[in-house]
Amino acid sequence: MSNTPTYSLWLEPGGDIGYKLKEQIQKLSKKYETPKFSPHLTLLGSLKGSETELTSLTNTLASSGSPFTVHLTKAGYRDRFYQSLFIHAEESSELMELRNIATELFEVVEDGFMPHLSLMYGDMAQDKKQRILNLIGREFYIRFKAKHLALVQTTGTPEQWKRIHTAVFKER
Repeated sequence: MSNTPTYSLWLEPGGDIGYKLKEQIQKLSKKYETPKFSPHLTLLGSLKGSETELTSLTNTLASSGSPFTVHLTKAGYRDRFYQSLFIHAEESSELMELRNIATELFEVVEDGFMPHLSLMYGDMAQDKKQRILNLIGREFYIRFKAKHLALVQTTGTPEQWKRIHTAVFKER
């Protein structure tokens, strides 16, 4: 097993939307005894390299983009720990363009990008996830402005994750 740290690039909601999403995540976490984490949409995950190099690439990526709106739409779930319960994000041209530039810049080959914002991590039965969705809803009309990229060390459990760097998109 490798001890090399892994990193992720996140888009994060701010302001009231970020606060409400964080509250929802914490509420679900407490009720179902699942890990707590900050609301985010993972643009790229499983990144390896030195923090200096990854910070530089994050700055380069941020300078190639400008703030854009992320639309969160329908709730979903998967049989995966880190995609247990989530809200899909619309595959807007801005988001997909940023993703394409990021995969080239970071030289990442990642198949099956499904933009989403997780509400809960954990292993639980499908019927339990269905009941949770019946309580919190399945349709969402949430929009937030993606204003920056966060480089986060995502080694270990969500409680151990730490922000390494934030790069702000430039208004054009």
